[in-house]
Amino acid sequence: MTDPLAALRERFRARVADDRAQLETLAAKGMQGDQLRNLVHNLAGTAGMFGFPDVSAAAGEIDDQLAAGLATSAASLDRLRASMDAVGASRHDDASGEAALDQT
Repeated sequence: MTDPLAALRERFRARVADDRAQLETLAAKGMQGDQLRNLVHNLAGTAGMFGFPDVSAAAGEIDDQLAAGLATSAASLDRLRASMDAVGASRHDDASGEAALDQT
């Protein structure tokens, strides 16, 4: 059976690399404000929809901190970075796995 969300999930994985770069740019600027809130809010929703609960939870945690008027904690930021990096790594793992399946 074909996954109807496979193409969208792959586009999300590709987008995570861009979002990760934007996160680092915002971190270098002090990481507060509407740009960060929009980034993490969108990540929390779309990551959950496409089956990446770790990214969704980590982004949601930062979104909640910002909504409460709190500063983003370093631990929360580290969790988001790690979960985003794992999505990028899974993209490469999936690609090599698909190639191996195609050869059989």
